Amino acid sequence: MPSPNNEFQLILGHRGFRGHLENTLPAFKRALRYADGIEFDVRLTGDGRLVVIHEGEFRADGRSYRVDKLTYRELMRLHPLGKLVPTLNQVLELSLKVMNADVKDPNALSLLIGELERKNFLGRTVISTDDLSIAMSAIKECPDCRVGFSITCAPNLGLSLRQLRGIYSIHVPLDLVRYVGTRGLRALLRLYRKKGLQVWLWNYRMNEPSLVPKFIHLADAVISDDPARLKRFISSRRTEVEATLYVGKE
Repeated sequence: MPSPNNEFQLILGHRGFRGHLENTLPAFKRALRYADGIEFDVRLTGDGRLVVIHEGEFRADGRSYRVDKLTYRELMRLHPLGKLVPTLNQVLELSLKVMNADVKDPNALSLLIGELERKNFLGRTVISTDDLSIAMSAIKECPDCRVGFSITCAPNLGLSLRQLRGIYSIHVPLDLVRYVGTRGLRALLRLYRKKGLQVWLWNYRMNEPSLVPKFIHLADAVISDDPARLKRFISSRRTEVEATLYVGKE
């Protein structure tokens, strides 16, 4: 899944743009002005609708509600974002070249694969998860699917490469540098690449412009909290490189 512009690694908007409107159509549409594609979270409502939302539980009016116990109508009425909570089909109606669908609910997996297949989106989608059992289920159910595994905690980092057999991409958080250092993270990314895994970096409250240049040569994609800022930064670096390459040439 190469970058459409074939110049830089893929840039995907993390939930579109991280913030109050993340995982909504406005955030996705804004992200697509700068990024190659988007990353979003998928869950299943109580009435069997695939919805794009990160948290499985939320509070409203002093009470806690679970997404998988609500109908879609109830979710729109009760959730703080209201009618901005999109269905998967609404997201698929966007002009998407690349998608990363992060499965948060194992019950959503089969429906997600079926919907992507019906709409001919499997070839442009990475289905990711931080749950190894969901990842293995996806590989078993859809051998042709691109399945990604996200490192979100220490046990995920400790998985052997044998356990990751069949995985297409490994999604590595930038904040891992806090624990293993720059040299350690580079070594880890090189190991994943050596074993044939695509490396997708993703951000969690880190300064992308300061960190991404240190690792981007070892990554195939960056899932960015602010794709506009990252795109501007990468473009400015490209201009600097071109100026260096062509200075003094006729």
